[in-house]
Amino acid sequence: MNTYSGVWRCIQRLYQIYPFEVETIFQSVGIAKSLVTNQNVSMPVEIILNFVIEAQSIFKDELVSINFGRMAQVRPNYGEAFGLAFVYSRNLEQGLKLLQSYISTELEGLNFLITEEKNLIKIQSVVDPDIKHPSIYENLGLSILASFIRSKRFQIKQINTKTVTQVDDIKEKSVFNCPIYTSCEETSLLISKKNYLKKNALSNPSLVDYLSTILESKAYKISSKMTLTGKVERLMNNYVNHFNLINIHDISNQLGLSTNSLRNQLLKENKTFREILNDFKLKKSKHMIRDGLSVKAISYHLGYSEPSSFVRWFTCQTQFTPTSFKMNAR
Repeated sequence: MNTYSGVWRCIQRLYQIYPFEVETIFQSVGIAKSLVTNQNVSMPVEIILNFVIEAQSIFKDELVSINFGRMAQVRPNYGEAFGLAFVYSRNLEQGLKLLQSYISTELEGLNFLITEEKNLIKIQSVVDPDIKHPSIYENLGLSILASFIRSKRFQIKQINTKTVTQVDDIKEKSVFNCPIYTSCEETSLLISKKNYLKKNALSNPSLVDYLSTILESKAYKISSKMTLTGKVERLMNNYVNHFNLINIHDISNQLGLSTNSLRNQLLKENKTFREILNDFKLKKSKHMIRDGLSVKAISYHLGYSEPSSFVRWFTCQTQFTPTSFKMNAR
């Protein structure tokens, strides 16, 4: 999986602001300094994550992955068609749904889930199960999204991150000028529903339609490289907090296939839907254990009625209890 030019331009901007620090990080993670002058660089996700992890140490900031967007003074135009479609969208609702549809054109393996909560809109950042350091990647995606929202002068009500800091239940002002809550069960931000629906004075429907065509083509090229198993896992990821609702009928419909066709095509990859679902839940549970979630919380996310049922399943899959797995994962 890769990140694309928009993410690289953020790092270029960070280099302009903090040249000594970023050069030190480049040396540590093996990024050639000569790439700084190149505008169109695709970089494996793992290298970008290593960059952010090293940045936490260099900048002495546990929340670098959340604050990254503002530190690098990210602007929507960094992502070209991706960002410009957001700028000229009808309102924040359309802009965010465009980002949700095409985020893979900048950050592969990342997705945004948008839900309404009373008078608020929640945007949650989730990543594919194969991503290493998932909470950091979720933070990075949310940080760029928050920068886009702030560029339109909309207030973010709060940011939630799974990151565990030295201070428990921290409620400090982030660089996005809103409270940031750490040690949460999800990576998300909240905005006002009123702002979500407010008409954009720069709205340009024709331009957005044109940019959407470009993004659709780019997204298709990226998607066409994925296995069917990968596509199924990515759709499963959209059921975050409701993994018990995952079923082959809904997934096949989303893929535009019949249930039998999906089963037969998966068999060509030597997979069954049940195996993919089981592997997916196992990867997710391991991520949540590493992120410090309680057995009770993980059981809820995976759809188990009792924590003891989850513990038995996890132990059967790994030969470790969740507690012993966490100790060995350190």
